[in-house]
Amino acid sequence: MSSCADQDLNSQQEHLSSASYDLRITNLARFINKKITNYEPVILSNAKNPEKYMDPSVSPQDDNALQEKQTKRSTARDVDTTFLDVGAGNGLFLKFFKAKGFKVAGYELEQKNIDNMKKDPVLKSVSIAQADITNLRGSENFDMVMASDVIEHIKDDVLAIKNLWSFVKPGGLMIITVPAHSYLYGKRDEKWGHHRRYDQKVLLERIEEAINTTPPSKGGELLKQKNLLLTKEESPKGEVVFVTFWNFVGFFVYGLFEKVLHKPINENMRYSNSLVNRTMRNILDKILRLEEMIGGLPLGLTLIVGVRKK
Repeated sequence: MSSCADQDLNSQQEHLSSASYDLRITNLARFINKKITNYEPVILSNAKNPEKYMDPSVSPQDDNALQEKQTKRSTARDVDTTFLDVGAGNGLFLKFFKAKGFKVAGYELEQKNIDNMKKDPVLKSVSIAQADITNLRGSENFDMVMASDVIEHIKDDVLAIKNLWSFVKPGGLMIITVPAHSYLYGKRDEKWGHHRRYDQKVLLERIEEAINTTPPSKGGELLKQKNLLLTKEESPKGEVVFVTFWNFVGFFVYGLFEKVLHKPINENMRYSNSLVNRTMRNILDKILRLEEMIGGLPLGLTLIVGVRKK
């Protein structure tokens, strides 16, 4: 693989289309997989038997029976468990979750990215179609629906979330990841086509507006409890089962380059096979794996939300 730095989003997608590992994307996929594994027995049993919802107030970690199901699920996932990646980009998420036992499918806006993904033997049999999420409606036919680093590129993000939600089965899960912290917005975001970065409160309000029949109160301000959850009274359609930040180290690196040094981040570390860069990737990989074990920190470069459809 070439060690040239990415110039924009498209060059990055092409760069990674033939890869099986990427420091950021693979570790993010692992983190998300750990999160959904914690809730998966609940989500999937609900998706197949919507009338048999388990009490969401019971923590999966505290429920021995659920832990036993979780262990079985993580080693032998049902072959009919479906996963949709909207904005599949370079295909790394599709390859990761396919390897984890999901029946995967994807939508992607750019035909060139689809052509690159189709060249990969691992994705040869995977359904990947060209589509714009703002013009796309689903039929509630996927257990898991993910849009990773997608909605920040879309002007009408509420419409995008609403359309993502239409693909989720009752009892299934919608996962959204976005660039975190509006105060970090800068030249890199503009260059990569971001309309915004998200504060946690704002993203949860957008989700509330997209999937809840109850309109926001005046001024767009929603009166919620700390770490907003979509309660039964406020949202009959969905419940936030996790909201967390990820990539603690990346937060400080990004802030240093974007807001202090005012210099572009050198992407060569991500790809170069020099001893220094391989050592750095190895160290960062271990830090991200530790973050995965912890389950999330109150600060990070990426914001992740999982919403279960009732």
